[in-house]
Amino acid sequence: MEHLPDELARAARTVAGVLGAAGHRTWLVGGAVRDLALALEPQDADLASAARPEVIEALFPSTYAVGRVFGTVVVHCEGLDVQVTTFRADEDYEDARRPSRVRFATSLEEDAQRRDFTCNALYLDPLNDELADPTGGLADLEARSLRCVGEPAQRFAEDGLRLLRLARLAAEHGFEVEAGTRAGASASLEALRGVSSERVFAELVRMAEGAAPGRAASLLFELGVLERLPGMGALGSRPALARRVEALARLDGQSCERFLATLFRPDPGAEPGPALEGLWALRPPRHVHQRVGRILELTQELDGLVAALARGEVRCSRWIRSVRAPEFADALAVWDAWHPGERAPERARLTALAAGAARARLWPTLLITSAELERSGIPRGPRWGELLRAGEDAQLDGELTDHASARAWLAERAAE
Repeated sequence: MEHLPDELARAARTVAGVLGAAGHRTWLVGGAVRDLALALEPQDADLASAARPEVIEALFPSTYAVGRVFGTVVVHCEGLDVQVTTFRADEDYEDARRPSRVRFATSLEEDAQRRDFTCNALYLDPLNDELADPTGGLADLEARSLRCVGEPAQRFAEDGLRLLRLARLAAEHGFEVEAGTRAGASASLEALRGVSSERVFAELVRMAEGAAPGRAASLLFELGVLERLPGMGALGSRPALARRVEALARLDGQSCERFLATLFRPDPGAEPGPALEGLWALRPPRHVHQRVGRILELTQELDGLVAALARGEVRCSRWIRSVRAPEFADALAVWDAWHPGERAPERARLTALAAGAARARLWPTLLITSAELERSGIPRGPRWGELLRAGEDAQLDGELTDHASARAWLAERAAE
């Protein structure tokens, strides 16, 4: 417990002390204990006890139920919210997510049998540091092996999201998936039918922001999970999906948007529309979908930009508009993942241009403005937007250098 963050340790000990005084021994369980065993710092502290929900609610002044029917009560203690779940045995999963029937248990040994992986079925007493390991999770951790508790096919049938969690945990911690667990996962793909797009998206985000998103995606592909996820049908055949997984393995940076843009990037020459429709099937937040769309548009622009640099035909306005875009670094990372080692001289030149350009070069004070257009007598309408962009391009290309040249340029357009 001394390696738990102080605020988590205080809250866990306080809750365990109150429940213990009432005769209910309480255990820190799940990911926090796994992380402690791996010398990692836990981010939360979930507790488990034989105490029933109504007992927990009666013992603490500030509680609220997030899953009371499943035995979970949140206790607000020491300034933190701590989940306390009653030992239980789950029965009859009908929606591949939640049990249709829950039976509260009295022992942690029985509680452990419903958990997904042995490394998540470790229990630590917050008051005396005693460890309980009813499924051999500690030995599996030492062997860097990820193994289901009990029969793998049954565990995955209970919640299809465990197929994605399997890949994420194995990738993040460098685990090898135990042979029986791997076989059970590949045989349980139908369990994904009961998993909502929102839950799949949330797990993909955790994967993308984790330690090894590329390896996680490779595991999903090997197991046959990836092609069954929402939206993947828009990405083509299994060989086409394999190319995307290879690109993800080369992706630099742990970012949800980079991960999704690499996965959903259209094949060269294809329009981004179908791929973005595929992304919508995952039900991402609108701002994420929009940012991924901008990254994909800019990535396509980079295809033409590096080719133009190779021919020496690139205008300053073109590369400036690309490198000053907020999504430039993301788009360049996606482009690099898809084109390893390609166009190296042009790629290096573009990076040098981006790094060496002063802000005044990227964002000069505009010479052609709406006020100038109005003074020139050009009727307000769609043409204004075209002229504003064309004027800025001319300025970025060095054709317009002062107000005199800008007025002369505008006078020519007004005469037209």
